[in-house]
Amino acid sequence: MRPGLDPEGRISLTADERRRRRRDWGIAGLVALLLLGLVGLEKQLLSFSQTLPIGSDAVFLTLVHINVIGIAILVFLLGRNVVKLVVERRRGIMGSRLNTKFVVSFVFVAAVSTTALFIFSAFLVIHTIDVWFKLQLSDSLGESVEVANTYYREAEDQALYFARLIASQVEERRLLRQDGLEDLAYFIAHKQLEYNLGVVEVFSAQLEELAKAIHPDVPVVALEARDSELIRTGLSGIEQTSIQDAGAGELIRGVVPVHSTFQEREVVGVVVVNRYIPRAMGRRVDVIHAAAAAYERLKPSEGTFQTSMLLLLAMITLLSLLFSSWMGFRLSKQITVPIQNLAAATAEVAAGNLDVRIEHPADDEIGLLVAAFNRMATDLSVGREDLERRRAQMEIILGSVAAGVVSLDKEAVVTTINPSAQRLLGIARGAWVGKKVSEVLESSALETAEDLLRRVASGPQEALRRQVSITVGDEVRTLNWTVSRLRDAEGESAGFVLVLDDVTQILNVQRMAAWREVARRIAHEIKNPLTPIQLSAQRLRRKLGERVSDPADRKLLNECTDAITNQVQALKLLVSEFSNFAQLPATDPTPTDLNQLVRETVTMYRGKPGIEFETQLAPSLPKLDLDCEQIKRVILNLVDNAMGAIEACDGGPRKISVSTRLDRAVGIVYLEVADTGCGIRPEDRTRLFEPYFSTKRSGSGLGLAIVSRIVSDHSGYIRVRENKPRGSRFIIELPART
Repeated sequence: MRPGLDPEGRISLTADERRRRRRDWGIAGLVALLLLGLVGLEKQLLSFSQTLPIGSDAVFLTLVHINVIGIAILVFLLGRNVVKLVVERRRGIMGSRLNTKFVVSFVFVAAVSTTALFIFSAFLVIHTIDVWFKLQLSDSLGESVEVANTYYREAEDQALYFARLIASQVEERRLLRQDGLEDLAYFIAHKQLEYNLGVVEVFSAQLEELAKAIHPDVPVVALEARDSELIRTGLSGIEQTSIQDAGAGELIRGVVPVHSTFQEREVVGVVVVNRYIPRAMGRRVDVIHAAAAAYERLKPSEGTFQTSMLLLLAMITLLSLLFSSWMGFRLSKQITVPIQNLAAATAEVAAGNLDVRIEHPADDEIGLLVAAFNRMATDLSVGREDLERRRAQMEIILGSVAAGVVSLDKEAVVTTINPSAQRLLGIARGAWVGKKVSEVLESSALETAEDLLRRVASGPQEALRRQVSITVGDEVRTLNWTVSRLRDAEGESAGFVLVLDDVTQILNVQRMAAWREVARRIAHEIKNPLTPIQLSAQRLRRKLGERVSDPADRKLLNECTDAITNQVQALKLLVSEFSNFAQLPATDPTPTDLNQLVRETVTMYRGKPGIEFETQLAPSLPKLDLDCEQIKRVILNLVDNAMGAIEACDGGPRKISVSTRLDRAVGIVYLEVADTGCGIRPEDRTRLFEPYFSTKRSGSGLGLAIVSRIVSDHSGYIRVRENKPRGSRFIIELPART
């Protein structure tokens, strides 16, 4: 399981990974203790080898078994790690190749060193064993044993010698008599000091202790019991020696019988002389004997001993190699795992996650590197937050600007674009990210932008301006295009900025103002001669009608005067419309219920046969500041146009829908009149609200111009859109009361 991210963005080990690491380190500690135990057992084995045969020794077999168990454990652990490493390399996991290099290098160094050590150790073992068995150790050990035996024989001879000497003098002086016991005690004590003997004892034939003298260094426990086998043997007339343990040393005892002066064969007592040998001297002799015995046992199994030692050495070498290899895996992980975490964290940073942190103790160089990475990530995160704040502030500023702003780099790739530019150019939100301007703009807008960019990039001027009309969807907009060059701190070109100003409404207002002035002058110039013309025609009819007798001439006169009168009347109506358009009365807004106004107006058309009327009025619509008569005139005009469009179409649905809607977020009330008539061509929609432009043959072209003027006087906006599946929709936006 790979390390992951915690809720705070830090890369840390999972619980399973922590448990697995604790388990592995526990196994490592156990194996290390096992190796230490093996070293201790080997040391004990070398000391036991002096007394026990190596080939059959239980300690050696136990040591071999422990080695086999340790090798099996390490082979399992190594196999598991090798399989895991191979799988990681095949899956391409980060750090597996570096881990492989570390492990192979570590194993190679361990193999070379342990192999060299094994060869050298094997040579020393073989050579040493050969020296042990090829040197004349047997003769040396035999001579040493003979020396030790000679030492003890001389001690026994001396004990018998001094016992004979004392016994002979006791016989000559007849000190065993009852009246000579005091002299016997003095004599024995004197001889003990004179000959430096350990203990001198004299016993009668009745096993009574007659005298004794003891050296201060001889322990009391060394005294001979009077009924001992040794004394009984002496009383039987036989000289004898024995070696007995005296606690802190050994006593070599010599027993000599004392014969009667009257009968030579009669034994009247015994003299026991003890020669004391310290423990140190006795231990040396024991060591010589033990070494000789062990050598004699080992001598026939020289080859077996060499094989056993080499086998043990090979197993320990293999165990050391496997343990070194396994430790290589563990140490390599201590290096590669932090590197893997660093690589994963770097990938997170590259992906934009600057909140990632790595948990690692800073007690080594890798820890310092991790700490430096965490500081770098923190600095980047703080820097990005600062940039995001500045960017957000810039976006707020650009979003609040009515003009469209588009920034491009040197390759004409769009870097930023504000909402106004997206609205003016008809660009979907997010559709410009990372794209060139040729992939974002279309048709006339693209041609204008590319021409301006090319001129600024190739010319000396720093900015260019142009006014161009473009089609966005089904709407034509007139924009002021301004392209400026951007330069960096060194004065090099860093890109371009495109500023767009929508002047469509300004131009419409200017055109409306011009048309109103034209209408006012036309009305003034035409209105004055119309009345005289009409009166003159009427007068001609009265005067000449009585004088003309020919019916045909009279009919012609009547037709001509009627034509003049009718046309003058039509001209008066036209002049009246001009006057109304040029001089609309000032609005008188009052709080008005728009829904009620719509109901009253539509009710007037309910009786129209063949046309269905529908109203969809928003509930809880707030009252608006409106001039009721003017807004009613607007609704009437739009409904009349909708009825005319339906009458001009043959077949299909015949329906007019009037609806209201409130957008509380922007404070706008929408009034919409939709029909299912023939619709309006896209190229006519931009001119529909211009004076004297009409799609009807009989229209004056002033109705929708007056509607647009009234809506504008109410601080509103009117536009026309296509109605699906057919027809048109006139949408009026009116500000809600604040």
